[in-house]
Amino acid sequence: MEFTVHGPDDGEPLLFVMGWGNTAAQPEPRWLLDALADEGYRTHACEIPTNVRSFEDEYLAPLAAYVADAPAFDRVLSHSTGGLIAAHAVASGTLPERAVHLSPWWGLHPSQRLPFRVLGALPTSRELVSVEADRDTLGALAEPSAREANALAPSFVREIRRAQASLPAAGDEAVAFCTLTDGLVGTDAIGERLPADRIRLYDGGHECFASPDREAIVADAVAALREGPSALE
Repeated sequence: MEFTVHGPDDGEPLLFVMGWGNTAAQPEPRWLLDALADEGYRTHACEIPTNVRSFEDEYLAPLAAYVADAPAFDRVLSHSTGGLIAAHAVASGTLPERAVHLSPWWGLHPSQRLPFRVLGALPTSRELVSVEADRDTLGALAEPSAREANALAPSFVREIRRAQASLPAAGDEAVAFCTLTDGLVGTDAIGERLPADRIRLYDGGHECFASPDREAIVADAVAALREGPSALE
């Protein structure tokens, strides 16, 4: 894992566990980090490995080690795979219960279920299946050309499926933002884990920070970070 810090020196500490393949240098995540800085947050952005053999050893343990030496976080923001990591970290006590999850990958999208079952059965950690970002999936404002090519490994697929299968119950301070047309995560898993009044729907792609309505969406997400689930009422 790699961590970068963004925002004013005297800003309120915020941890942001990013999605698979996201980096702080990409235009869309960078826009989000700048927007959080404008709201007074000093955001510690966590870039996650795209290939792991152990969810606990390569995701949860490094995150816990960083948090132990960082300023105290009262709230956490996550996106996609970061939402799966954050959910486990909140349940273990590593992260605070006040959590805003953007398109959390708590369950496989229907299109992933059979391919992931087949890919995950292969006994290797080599990256075998290339994944190309596209604007239709990510969001209308996405710039896919600014992203490095990534690939899926069977070991990663196995660990994701295992982490999703063992997903702990959500805390009372958790909320999620998602679009029902998301082509990368199973939105049914979000609905199964959270009640409707703690889910905010938006129009756009998988990355709300690449949506044409991103300013309004992020404003609502910031309100949820500050006020908790009551901000969605």
